[in-house]
Amino acid sequence: MILPTKLGFALSALVIASGVAALPPASSAQEADQALAPPRWSVPPQASVDDFPEAALQADVSGAAVIACDAAPDGRPVNCEVRSETPPGMGFGPAALGIVQRGRVVVSDGGADAASRRFAVRVPFNLAPEPPPQEPPRTLANIESRWLTPPQPKASDYPQRAVDRGLSGGAAVRCEVALSGKPTNCVVIGEVPRGSGFGEAAVKIVLRGRLDPATIKPEEVGSTFVVTVPFSIH
Repeated sequence: MILPTKLGFALSALVIASGVAALPPASSAQEADQALAPPRWSVPPQASVDDFPEAALQADVSGAAVIACDAAPDGRPVNCEVRSETPPGMGFGPAALGIVQRGRVVVSDGGADAASRRFAVRVPFNLAPEPPPQEPPRTLANIESRWLTPPQPKASDYPQRAVDRGLSGGAAVRCEVALSGKPTNCVVIGEVPRGSGFGEAAVKIVLRGRLDPATIKPEEVGSTFVVTVPFSIH
């Protein structure tokens, strides 16, 4: 489970295991815990960003804790205790306790012993790596002088809903440029008035245009440009 970045910790996102895992036989936890049967969850414990211990967050430390509990007749984890915490003193044990106790286990109908059996789970807390810096979008310069076939509106482009309401307005469209000069990946970034249909109409108009391929350098392919298309009912 990838959790959103916590306020005051802008460099990394928090990752807590999507399912609290049953303790595997190869775990480094105590031998007694290794022999405990893994639980079957009817309601799996759900972790949130607030579960990550503040001390570990400030120290930029990942860790884990092993929690042992009894299964009550109604499936609640009871008599829970921290059996191990790595690294110690960072708050992973108490945090894991709170997470595990939010779950519910499947209780067998095999009698009192089955209803109160003990289980152990390992709860990992991991800090995600810092995301790589995003490259700023490239903008195509001098767009007005690069048109081979400028976008030309036609009377049929005027949205019928705007005609019915007697509306004038306009829209701004952002596109990427292909090596052929064709506008691609066009999206509406502004429409006045909103809901008038001018945005959708403007995209169709811009897509009919074509930039002069002779002016497009290979390194400019994928660069963005913005075209404003006005609409006047008069």
